[in-house]
Amino acid sequence: QAFFCPSRFEPSGASADCPLFASMSVVLHYFPLRARGEALRMLLRYSGLPYEDKLVQFNEWFGGAKEMAPPGRLGHRQLPLLGLPDGTLMPESLDIAKYIAEQSEIPLFGDDPAQAERIFRLWEKGELLGDDHRINPILNWFPREEAEPQIPAFLAAAPTTWRYLAGELGTGRYFGGAKPHYGDFAAFHYLDNLCTLDGGATLAGLGDAGVALRQWYDTMRSLPAVASYLAERPQPGSGLIGRPGSIMATVAVPSELHVVKEALCQARAV
Repeated sequence: QAFFCPSRFEPSGASADCPLFASMSVVLHYFPLRARGEALRMLLRYSGLPYEDKLVQFNEWFGGAKEMAPPGRLGHRQLPLLGLPDGTLMPESLDIAKYIAEQSEIPLFGDDPAQAERIFRLWEKGELLGDDHRINPILNWFPREEAEPQIPAFLAAAPTTWRYLAGELGTGRYFGGAKPHYGDFAAFHYLDNLCTLDGGATLAGLGDAGVALRQWYDTMRSLPAVASYLAERPQPGSGLIGRPGSIMATVAVPSELHVVKEALCQARAV
């Protein structure tokens, strides 16, 4: 069960009975979703930082915990939040990723720190590219009957994002260079969700760009920390991941959905 420390939402100081106060680890608070917190989970595992992964249940969040959470830059109270060793709670996915990168003994800013941020921000509410970020709610949040009608337009637009990212990757092993930066983990998460939905069909249709991205994706998957996380996390259709009634919660193999097959057939016919 997730915990929050209301005494730390105000700048008046810490409470000694707050479980975060005396902890030397960080605590990631997020829903049981493969969404905005998923890249951070893998990043934390890779970084080697001691951390706790606290699942926030939906009834808990909407039943009062949201009102106690610190607001982000735009005033919204959202997850994920990162509980710091001093008991404070950090909002904003990008700030959390940068904090992890700063604290990690493994370099996570890459050869070009500006690119790390640029890649990470691509999916922040579609700030830089179309609607590719909508893979998170399509798979994880909307009821299946609301999500399925959105799939054809999403899959039709997805190649634009990934052609752009193939250009960012170039001939490098990772976006970060010889080793991944924190942006690699965001890109990996979104491509992993896309492949969960389409079985890898979008990459297969990108020619040489798709080959390069697939090699990068497989390299990321084979990182020991990432591989162990992927093996341990709940699987689609188990009811343990995704909002109740969502595709992620109810469908073991989303790429077998009729609407996905039809959308991919139409894309190949264009």
